[in-house]
Amino acid sequence: MIGTHEKENTAEAEHRILLEWKQSRLYRGTMERQEDNRMRFTCPVEGLDYQLYSREEDKAVRLEDFAYLCLKPEVLEAHSMCFQLSFYEKAAVTGEEEQEPEMRIIFGLLPGIPTMVPFDFHILDSQVIFPERTPGRLKMSIFGKPIRLCDIREIRLQTAPGFAPFQFTLPECFFTDTFPDCSLPQRQLIDDLGQWTQKSWNKKVENRESCSRILHKLLEHAEKSSGGYPFPDWDEYGGYRKKPFTKTGWFHLERENGRFWLVDPAGNAFLSSGVDCINPGVETRIGPVENFVGETVRNRCSGTVMDRPGSLAMSHNKEDFFNFGVENLKAAFGENWKESWMKLVRHYLVSWGINTIGNWSDREFIRFARMPYVIPMDSFSREGFPHTQTAVFRDFPDVFSPEYEASAQRYAQSLAEYAGDPFLIGYFMRNEPAWAFVYDLNIAEEMLANPAGMVSKDVFAERMNKKYGDIARFNQAWGTDLADFEGLKKGIYKAASRSVQAAADLRQFSEEMIARYVEIPAKALRKVDPNHLNLGMRYAYITDKSLLCGSGCFDVFSINSYQLTPLEPVEQVAGWLDKPVMVGEFHQGALDAGLTAHGIRGVTTQEQRGCAYRYYVEQGLTNPYFLGAHYFQLNDQSCLGRFDGENYQIGLVDVCMQEYEAMTAAMKECHSHMYQVAAGETPAWDTEPEDIEPIHY
Repeated sequence: MIGTHEKENTAEAEHRILLEWKQSRLYRGTMERQEDNRMRFTCPVEGLDYQLYSREEDKAVRLEDFAYLCLKPEVLEAHSMCFQLSFYEKAAVTGEEEQEPEMRIIFGLLPGIPTMVPFDFHILDSQVIFPERTPGRLKMSIFGKPIRLCDIREIRLQTAPGFAPFQFTLPECFFTDTFPDCSLPQRQLIDDLGQWTQKSWNKKVENRESCSRILHKLLEHAEKSSGGYPFPDWDEYGGYRKKPFTKTGWFHLERENGRFWLVDPAGNAFLSSGVDCINPGVETRIGPVENFVGETVRNRCSGTVMDRPGSLAMSHNKEDFFNFGVENLKAAFGENWKESWMKLVRHYLVSWGINTIGNWSDREFIRFARMPYVIPMDSFSREGFPHTQTAVFRDFPDVFSPEYEASAQRYAQSLAEYAGDPFLIGYFMRNEPAWAFVYDLNIAEEMLANPAGMVSKDVFAERMNKKYGDIARFNQAWGTDLADFEGLKKGIYKAASRSVQAAADLRQFSEEMIARYVEIPAKALRKVDPNHLNLGMRYAYITDKSLLCGSGCFDVFSINSYQLTPLEPVEQVAGWLDKPVMVGEFHQGALDAGLTAHGIRGVTTQEQRGCAYRYYVEQGLTNPYFLGAHYFQLNDQSCLGRFDGENYQIGLVDVCMQEYEAMTAAMKECHSHMYQVAAGETPAWDTEPEDIEPIHY
């Protein structure tokens, strides 16, 4: 190891320790030193595993003396890669058994670009799930409960399992107390149309003139269409005429012979085939990748910020974004670009058999399309999801505070303008709460670990006082030595681990907190709009059964499910709640088009994307609790990354509005008989797709 050295041009010393590469620390994969002294790593399909730090072996390193762990990998593949840092409080391997880390930090990198990645140790408190981007890096995600530097026993560099062996190089890895140099090479990776410059693929558009010609032909075709669904047994809402129910004028629920159905305002059975993010184009965040765009784009985004040392919150500065898709539409249609886009997209959706405009879609398009839709209340309300100035953990608010109830009232008022619209199926209360990503989370335990004052903590201390009567009995039950119950308000780290009774008390209060988190805003929404369906919280996944608390307020339980089929989570929720389920997000991506990452599910080709769509939806339809699923999303993401750095090939159309026909043809076929599959009259598609390990972060 190499010790302290001086920073250039300053009198201030940078404290840096360089980590030495050792074969003995490589647990999976291979490594060899190149002539340029960089280390080349080969990752097997199971993923690389290299021990960067061990408290036992690296006694000279005191982690508390540093602010950053820094790596500068270069991906040697034609596609992106997903890397992982794993933090362990105990040995990562016990005998032959690999242990789960207390925290995992995953991040993505573009191919062919040496990229400095500084890990700010502040993120180990797990208060931020998606940290701010740094130059060149794609999305970073934090998984796990808070971990203290003094408790870390091992840090390992790993890579996600891959569909083939992957290679990358690393010149060095070091701990430092100073934000490092994150400068990037100058290389245009995205063309003027928003396409990746580093490869060719079928239907890549040659130039601006060709793009405009394609868009005009697409619009001409859309304007000649009838505007109705291609299936004669569908009504104007996309419901099924052959299965009538009670007509109420609103979307509502019915149950027939154990099978749940949505019912549209015309009184016909309805299953929701939706698409999320129906917007013109997608935005590229320029700041972290400004060296990779053309001069024209760089000059137009004058507000770009290359790096923000010390800031962990994601920037949403509007001046930092550029929408290549919108620029393509403007170049083709001039000032009428938005109307032209709406005509084209509505034609696409109807021709594919899409009957629901999903979350985060353009509000002007919702009014134009006259199609069923859903809304995300946390995005459609200026208030956002109800919150308090002091949070318990991540975005979980102080739910016993009057401040939370007042925020819930303001949040609910935003529903009033939609309350009279029969095309509205219902509303999602929010999407993927950040606090709910942590497995086995006890939110009351995190409340006690947080030293801030909050009403919820006051209520808990009062409850414990009432239950135990005196502090001696409490200390005996909890394994603590508090002087009085006020000590509960001063911060206790990992309180649930102190005794079985402590865990039980905290679990009970945690469930009450989650119930209030849901019930207070749900009741406020119902008061504003008694006619539309409450579609739930759209949890990313069920990390703990306590997430079901408060679900009695939902008409439909929603979840985002990126499995091969939605059957497992649907069956799980149905078994617990006897309540119908709607999937808010799913997708599949492939690398045979113009991006460098699949998305959360990966398949081999565009044809296999179509197969995967049919398998997912039609297998889901065999479950009587399944009400439908919304595909994420209409457009491919930017090849250089959206606001947080996702750059997935998951769209139904590319940046020039060309549809992925193998995918959309399969969707149309699926939707043409989805009601018959749900009714048990037609067998579901049973050909599994060529599923592969995906590149995602």
